[in-house]
Amino acid sequence: MNGPEVLNITGLPEWMTGGVCAQVDPDLWFPEKGGSTRQAKALCARCPVRPECLAYALVHDERFGVWGGASERDRRRMKRTATRPQGASVRALDKRTGVIRQLATTFTDPEIAARLGCCSRTVLRIRAAGGIPPAHPSRRRMVGAA
Repeated sequence: MNGPEVLNITGLPEWMTGGVCAQVDPDLWFPEKGGSTRQAKALCARCPVRPECLAYALVHDERFGVWGGASERDRRRMKRTATRPQGASVRALDKRTGVIRQLATTFTDPEIAARLGCCSRTVLRIRAAGGIPPAHPSRRRMVGAA
C-alpha cells in the first residue's frame, strides 16, 4: 500500500479488553480540566496491560485522558524528554523513541518490537539514535510471571 496507513476504527486492540479501564466508568479516565487523575492512575498501577496502553497512547499521540497510568501532561513530558537525550545535539528522532524509552526499562527489544509492530532491528536502531540503553537483565519482566 503506497498511501497512508489505514487504521481499523471499528475494532479495539486485543489488549484493551484485558484492561481495568474496561470495567470502570469511562468518565474516570477523562477528568475535567484541572480535575484529579489520582484515582485513574491508582487503577492503572494495578492494570495488567499498562505498558501496552501507555505505548499505544504515545504512538497514537493520544492527547486526552489517562492512558497507561499517565495523564496528558505526563505524556507530553515523556515525549519532550524522550526526543532529546541529555547532552545530545538537536536531531530528528523517530516518533517511537519515547515509547521505546519507557518500554526498555521492562521489556527486551523483541518484546518491544512485537508491541510496536516492527522488527527488533528497528527497535535497536531507534534505541541507538536516542541514546536509550537496553533493559538490564534484572529489570526484564519474567515471561509467564504474574
